[in-house]
Amino acid sequence: MRARCIMLMVLPLLVAVAALAGDEQLDPHAFHTVTAQNVALQGDAVTGVVKNTSAHAVRDVQLQITYAWLWKDERHPGTDNPGRSDLYTVPGEITAGASQPFSYRPQAPLPNRHDGHFEPSASVVGFTEIVPP
Repeated sequence: MRARCIMLMVLPLLVAVAALAGDEQLDPHAFHTVTAQNVALQGDAVTGVVKNTSAHAVRDVQLQITYAWLWKDERHPGTDNPGRSDLYTVPGEITAGASQPFSYRPQAPLPNRHDGHFEPSASVVGFTEIVPP
């Protein structure tokens, strides 16, 4: 088996390098085949499901977990925005067409505040696709 790493932040560069090297080109739409769904906040933990709709198994799925802070009064927001983002790697391998639940809890707990609330999101920013020889 060989692994093909797809990093979304450097995908255009990888496509250009592969083309120059005469290698197999990476599909620029490949990142749409692995998605985070049903994202929810349960206490401090962000939960959801990673779905792999590609034709191959994937591993090392990297998620950008974002805790967006929404002020109670958006017209008069405060000065101390506690929103943040973290990177999380989903453990294990996800076979083609399968889904895997995930749960991420930040090392530092979220502050308990009454002037707004957190809105969670999770986006796939990278993964390794396992392509048979």
